[in-house]
Amino acid sequence: MKNTIIQANEAELDSAPAQVFITSEAYQFLIERCRRALPEEACGILCGTASQAQQPFVTVTSIQAVRNGSRQPLNRFAFDPEEWIQAYYGMQKNRQSLVGYFHSHPSSMPIPSTADWNGLHTTATGINYWIVSLQQADRPYIQPYWAENGSFTPLMLTQISI
Repeated sequence: MKNTIIQANEAELDSAPAQVFITSEAYQFLIERCRRALPEEACGILCGTASQAQQPFVTVTSIQAVRNGSRQPLNRFAFDPEEWIQAYYGMQKNRQSLVGYFHSHPSSMPIPSTADWNGLHTTATGINYWIVSLQQADRPYIQPYWAENGSFTPLMLTQISI
């Protein structure tokens, strides 16, 4: 049985954001969380703000890690249901919005696969979706995508200080 990711409190965008930002603190936490999960894939939610201005943008200000509950965690991810609920309510408690999802590729490039799409159980029509590649351990690479209708459109990521 597949678990559907709750859509309530998602910062909704009508289309792919023109810009995607992440704070330095959130960036460091994301990389460390993915490294700690090695050799398994890490996964979780991206929290922050989204704007529907003339050019939509997303700013990720924090990360909520969720335990990988997949039966094949070395090359698949699935949110552990209990941790997903805890992360989601933790995000709401801190008055944050869900602006996307992430998972890691421990030994491959950040290129989405069919399994990646299947790992996203969401009712959203379009979502901000990031893959963190740890293929080069000393040079992690984050590739954000706009995932919609079974396809992934690459986005450009900018790290910012707040």
